[in-house]
Amino acid sequence: RGTRIVCTAYTDLKLVLQMPRGNLETIYPRPLLLTYICSELLNSKTLNYKRAFELMRKNRLNLNFLYDYKPKQFIDYIPSFVSNARNDDDICLFLSEIDNEKNTREEYMKYILKQDENSITDNQIWHPKANLICEKFRAYLESTPNSASDHMNSILTTYIKQSPPNMEGALTYLNQHPKLFDNAIRYLTYFIDIDRLYDIALGTYNFELVLMISEKTQKDPKEYLPELNQLRLITSHNWRKFKIDCRLKRFKKAIENGCDYFIELLLNKNTNEIDSKFHEFINILENNRLYKLAVKKFLSNSQIQPTMNYINEIIKLYGDYLMTKKYYIEAALIYERGKLYEQASQAYRQGKDVQNSLKLLPDISKQIKQPITQTEQYRSLAEQFRNDSLYIESGQIYENYLNDYEEALLSYLQGHEWSHVIRLFSTSLHDRHDLYEHEFLSAFNTFYDDLQRQIRNDFEKFQTQTKRLTILRTNLFQHIKEILDSGRDYDIDENDDQSDNDDQNINDDRRTLATRTAADDTGSIRTRLTKKSGSVSSSKKSQRRAAQQLEKLVQLKEGSKHEDLALIRELWLLITKFDKLNYDIRHVNKICYQISTYQNSLEYELKGELLQNKYSECMSIIEKQLIIIWLSTPEHQHHQQQQENVQILIINKKIREKLKKELDLISNQYRVSPILNSKTSQWKLVLFDTDVSI
Repeated sequence: RGTRIVCTAYTDLKLVLQMPRGNLETIYPRPLLLTYICSELLNSKTLNYKRAFELMRKNRLNLNFLYDYKPKQFIDYIPSFVSNARNDDDICLFLSEIDNEKNTREEYMKYILKQDENSITDNQIWHPKANLICEKFRAYLESTPNSASDHMNSILTTYIKQSPPNMEGALTYLNQHPKLFDNAIRYLTYFIDIDRLYDIALGTYNFELVLMISEKTQKDPKEYLPELNQLRLITSHNWRKFKIDCRLKRFKKAIENGCDYFIELLLNKNTNEIDSKFHEFINILENNRLYKLAVKKFLSNSQIQPTMNYINEIIKLYGDYLMTKKYYIEAALIYERGKLYEQASQAYRQGKDVQNSLKLLPDISKQIKQPITQTEQYRSLAEQFRNDSLYIESGQIYENYLNDYEEALLSYLQGHEWSHVIRLFSTSLHDRHDLYEHEFLSAFNTFYDDLQRQIRNDFEKFQTQTKRLTILRTNLFQHIKEILDSGRDYDIDENDDQSDNDDQNINDDRRTLATRTAADDTGSIRTRLTKKSGSVSSSKKSQRRAAQQLEKLVQLKEGSKHEDLALIRELWLLITKFDKLNYDIRHVNKICYQISTYQNSLEYELKGELLQNKYSECMSIIEKQLIIIWLSTPEHQHHQQQQENVQILIINKKIREKLKKELDLISNQYRVSPILNSKTSQWKLVLFDTDVSI
């Protein structure tokens, strides 16, 4: 503030300022600097990346901008950039600042006073940039004469700055030039710890390189020489890789190399050596759950069959693991891949895949040592499905595979699958009138009576609860009216108690509410009763627990403080349950009409019509009550005087505000009226509708 511009240098980018105290200061303004770099050095016909690099380095600008400004132009200019660099350190400096996450174009373009309109770049092509720049630089640097001696550090930097860093590639390249080893290792230690570099060298499986690196570490030869000598004694190259990868905890690579080792032995039929090492391989496989990788690796070789003993064991372990995770269908598929048909069938059963379970029964008969007849297998499967409540599937097995229509009828009746029962009597059991009368009609009449009884009981419960809620609302209305008539204002925040309980019950309710926790001045949580402090937890689990504790305050006990909220919650559950009966009613009505057709009488048709009309009448009453229960719209009484209308509107508004505030004590789903599916679904049977014009 108060600084004055004195002058600018004609041949430079500096700006001379006079401070308020009179002293002169020289600065390089970023807008001036970036505008000059973009317009004169990077946009001109004669590109000068060398001068741009020097200016940005001198003024500590992010060197990523050289690439971000015009990526394609910079990639094409890499040979000139390398040849014009003063030394290899400049190239290393640029490469070391490469950052995929840094987009300096967006950061610096706002400072540029003169911008090129056609400088828009396609980020999808040129970003992420680290691997692209490193590969281009490395390809050119390695093609130059004396690349190793002149550009060793910059080539190593291209490996290090890749995403992810390719340290193994850097060490492999370094191993090709042992004369430059000492200086190069010293350079690499700027990026990574030397002990970590030892592990990376071990991961290249090159023991000469490991020994060269180990000499630069502070490790005692007694620490690493025994390990290296033991690894050298392993004759198999793949098994040696497996052991090294396990030592470095690179378990994916270890499994791949272990699979290569066992594939080689299996193809050479050298099973004796497999037995001694397969257990170790399985332990690594199970501990890291890399079954899928091992199975794919083995089966990628066309000469390997899934039924080979060792491969089959891995497939079985994978299937067992999937079963423990309850991925039954996936487990069945992998079992079937290994031709473990019995386990696959069990998995399909648990996954309730009936068709695939049936498909495997012939294969199981061929595979087991003491084969049983297919009839026994089908019967066992049908009984299991019946026990698992898969009544349709059980009935279909009895009907289609065993021709046991009576057992099929029993399965359909237990599952209340009336359509299948009607079909069965129309085809296979058309002459079994005894079963029709004693089994089907008896079970159907029982189901019909239970459904009718449920409708009656639920609706009576609904009427009782709505009546009680109306009484509570009326009492609250009168209480508010008395307060307003006395000239006072009703405050919804005060704890009004409308129950008829004695003072002791009132105090109990208030004491229950007093257990809510509140933060004291010291930041701890203190209850009003116990005075115990605890830590504040903002996790979702604690919030859910707190909501459950609040909801426990809402009790359906008559006279309790929040009885109205408890009634709203119970009514929501009851209405939702009652609304879901529409599917059963339509299904029963359809069967009633079919029975009437079969018997050539109107008895069951009248029963279906009675059931439909009763349910429709109940749903109409419930639908009208939804607005009243949840106070969706205010009620107007048009037959009173205007002054009374205003007072009633005020009281009703107070009641709605009080309800809206107290609804926080119950779950979100209960705060609004339930959506009635019976309004949109076509559950009514038109043949039973009272509107004869349809």
